[in-house]
Amino acid sequence: MMKKTLLALVLAGTSFASQANWQAGVGYVNLSDSEGGDSISLNALVGSLGYKFKTGDNFYLVPELRLGTGVGDDELYGAKIEVESFTALSLRGQYDLESGLYIYGAPSYANLEVKASAYGESASEDEWEFGLGGGVGYNFSNAMLAELSYEQFDGVDVVSLAVKFDF
Repeated sequence: MMKKTLLALVLAGTSFASQANWQAGVGYVNLSDSEGGDSISLNALVGSLGYKFKTGDNFYLVPELRLGTGVGDDELYGAKIEVESFTALSLRGQYDLESGLYIYGAPSYANLEVKASAYGESASEDEWEFGLGGGVGYNFSNAMLAELSYEQFDGVDVVSLAVKFDF
């Protein structure tokens, strides 16, 4: 009886491991905004973690968490503007095409915290916003892929390039 139970647990664990569709990645993000003739462009390095749920032929739902920090700044009216942190939660619908290519669209809920510094003073501000985006990806292998994305959050354009790994 104990051997059968142990065998059942091993088989169940093996089948669960083969269904594991975790995805982790790192990406470079550009956030830009223009209003009234003024424009700003900021950069961030972002890490991501998601899980792929197969919901149909070639279709997946991928909840994803992205966390990032600024790697580039800009100036506006003499103040240095930089990204302190970037956090985003999204639920992506992904459709696999031929030859490793796929497309996706996603609503996201994101927080951007920025800091402005000038004349020895600084102030930070953050805000949560809903946004929409989409992109295209390519599977180089069963475990490595690259993505190019565009999102918009309340007038802020977000373009990202990421490398991800399935495990």
